[in-house]
Amino acid sequence: MIQEDRRLWKLLLFTIPTLGIYNIYFWFTLTKDLNEMNQEEKKLKNYFLVIFLSIITLGIYRWVWFFYVADRIQTTGADIGIKIKPGPSITLIWKLFGTFILIGPLVANFLVIRNMNKVAKQYNRYFAKKPHATKSA
Repeated sequence: MIQEDRRLWKLLLFTIPTLGIYNIYFWFTLTKDLNEMNQEEKKLKNYFLVIFLSIITLGIYRWVWFFYVADRIQTTGADIGIKIKPGPSITLIWKLFGTFILIGPLVANFLVIRNMNKVAKQYNRYFAKKPHATKSA
């Protein structure tokens, strides 16, 4: 069953005392769940690889990955009948340019988490509750 109750406040609250470890866990599990729901062959990279590539590219790859996450959520939602708004472009704009007003990254994270929860609820309703259900059914 895909987790459908992720919250931004939990991410913020637990990241600080765990010195960022909860942040890694949070995005790792979100990526894993999204890959499990994804009906296409195109899967997102493991979050540990994202961290490594972000270090090498001085953080740029994390923005690219974030765009892909928002895009995969929108595509997966469309595959199961949910229209996801805003799209990955608006989410990335909040992440990048919203940094100048300090709350942009929080808004972008909120949008991704909210949309992921919507898709997860719909997915669980149709696929996860049926034993041995296939996604093509």
